Amino acid sequence: MSTLLPDPPVLGVKAHDQYVVSHGRGGAVGVFTADEPMLLRRGTRVLLQTARGMEVGEVLSPATIRQARLLGATSSGMLVRAMTVDDEGRHAEHRPTENAVFEAGRAWAERDGLALEILDVELLFDGQVAILQFVGKDADTEKFAQALEERFSLTIRLENLAIPAAAEEHHHCDKPDCGREAGGGCTTCSTGGGCSSCGSAQVDIKEYFGHLRTKMEANNRIPLT
Repeated sequence: MSTLLPDPPVLGVKAHDQYVVSHGRGGAVGVFTADEPMLLRRGTRVLLQTARGMEVGEVLSPATIRQARLLGATSSGMLVRAMTVDDEGRHAEHRPTENAVFEAGRAWAERDGLALEILDVELLFDGQVAILQFVGKDADTEKFAQALEERFSLTIRLENLAIPAAAEEHHHCDKPDCGREAGGGCTTCSTGGGCSSCGSAQVDIKEYFGHLRTKMEANNRIPLT
């Protein structure tokens, strides 16, 4: 039976139905709404229903009207519940698979001469969908994603962090599975009819390597060169 993680009472904390929550490896921030008011303090880990699926997030603060106006349109979804002990255990079990997909993705991209760098891999909470974050050109990646899907029995989605939001408006492939989220490119292109080349941008990717190196080293992954 799942039990909520113990949370010591905090005087003056009130229940709210909207919170600012960070989520995803890229640190996206949005305002998420609960079906009913919840008493959540800063740092509480929660389950979120986002455009990508069920994700783990971390509460930053209750949402003000101004925050809701600024963030609600760019990143929103439902705040499902606070994480339970069982939820945390299930989430921790994803790490070996994430590492395996990461290592295979980098090796296969180099082998096939693809003009991209795999930066990180994140399994969504259900353990069925893997998000591969990369920078570079995303042309000719459909076979690459299919091979990973077959190897790991996962749905593979590619997020090209090198495509700015402004450029994405001019690179729309008009295919049914080509989903986008604010802040970056063709973010949910999978092999089930989605796009393999939602456009690419000529960008200086050094800025991506700098702040991601520390995160990858902390996860015992090969740092970017």
